[in-house]
Amino acid sequence: MNAREDKQYAMTTVLVKFLADNAAAIGASSVAAAEAADIPPAYQLLAVAVGAAPLNTAPVTQGATDARAALLAALPAVLGPLRSVATKTNDTALLARATLGATQLGRLKPEELRDVAKSLFDDADAHAKALAPYALTAPVLAQLRATQTAFAGTVRGTSALIDQRGRANQSATDLLADLLQQVYELDKPMAVFRFLNTSLYDGYKRARRVGSTGSRSAAPVAPAAQAG
Repeated sequence: MNAREDKQYAMTTVLVKFLADNAAAIGASSVAAAEAADIPPAYQLLAVAVGAAPLNTAPVTQGATDARAALLAALPAVLGPLRSVATKTNDTALLARATLGATQLGRLKPEELRDVAKSLFDDADAHAKALAPYALTAPVLAQLRATQTAFAGTVRGTSALIDQRGRANQSATDLLADLLQQVYELDKPMAVFRFLNTSLYDGYKRARRVGSTGSRSAAPVAPAAQAG
């Protein structure tokens, strides 16, 4: 939720307590009591959504960035020798696959880079004997391939978390909107207490202003005698 919604949530937190503390006095109006009864359940739903641990995508995003950089740094060590082997063996298909520059690789989407890199390392494994004289021994190839494995593990991870966080935030926003609508409905029958029970009405208005005027709480009020 944004800053404005946080203030609205703070208001509803105070309001729910006020309604509980003053339920008997509010009961003088059956309509107000009925509207007030709808607020705590809606608040509880919102509280659960707000209380859920926030999804922090920053570490995951940074991890994906670092893994991509490591893979892009490793690929030239494989591409150069593969192009050399392809040229010496007149393997045009391999040469076509291995002829990728840093700019082309850098422009690939995560899913594309993952798959292209895997294909290149598969080519390297298939030509392991020919690549050995280039210092691309099995242990070195395994070390280089590990960068592709690490990067592959991050693909879709960050975007999935962002999508999940977006859905969670939207859910809280929707729940808050529903709760506020119920509060607005309560405002109408509560207006009668402006005359019937001034202290109750003033306490209600103080609770409703929390977050907008700096008020922090609304204490329970004593029932006032009805005007006769």
